[in-house]
Amino acid sequence: MTSRTLIASSFACAALLGVALLAQDNPPQTGSMDLTGIPAPRGIYYHAVGQWVGLSPTVLMPFWEGRGLALEILNVGSDHAVEEIPGAHAGIQISNDLRPTFYLHGINPADLYLVRAVSKDDYRELRMPVSRHFRKWAHYRAEDVSEVQVQGIEGDVVAIKPATDLKPGEYALASAAQPGDQWLRLGFDFGIVGRAGQ
Repeated sequence: MTSRTLIASSFACAALLGVALLAQDNPPQTGSMDLTGIPAPRGIYYHAVGQWVGLSPTVLMPFWEGRGLALEILNVGSDHAVEEIPGAHAGIQISNDLRPTFYLHGINPADLYLVRAVSKDDYRELRMPVSRHFRKWAHYRAEDVSEVQVQGIEGDVVAIKPATDLKPGEYALASAAQPGDQWLRLGFDFGIVGRAGQ
């Protein structure tokens, strides 16, 4: 994981700069919610009890899992790639809300995925089947992606909410680092604890 983290970290500055310079095409404003106190920096926020909490961003980039160059040339071995998020659990764990509302401040929701992660001992991974088609090389598994509802709020703030209840577990909101970028994403992670008795 260390070499993958170092490689992904080298792209972090470029990715964050790209996100900071993006022109946003947000959906039309359809409602008003109380955004008092929402932090000014671009990011994804959750309104917890009386305060705004920012989801931590991680640079996501797919890597072949367990497949060396020789196996790649011979076209044998693993048929998937993974993106990794450090830590076995997200710093933000949401309880008693299986359909939390997140607020995207300055982030375009057009190329955003809500993806369930698989927890490992010291990291979480997002599995991605791979294809020989260059433009569709690695993509999220359909069973890991949840549909979201998008609502424009005010200016460059957009609210998103899962269309259905999320199962308890680890998740990431994966956003393209730049428009049309398929392989370099920013992942904003969170966990769902569930309701009492689940």
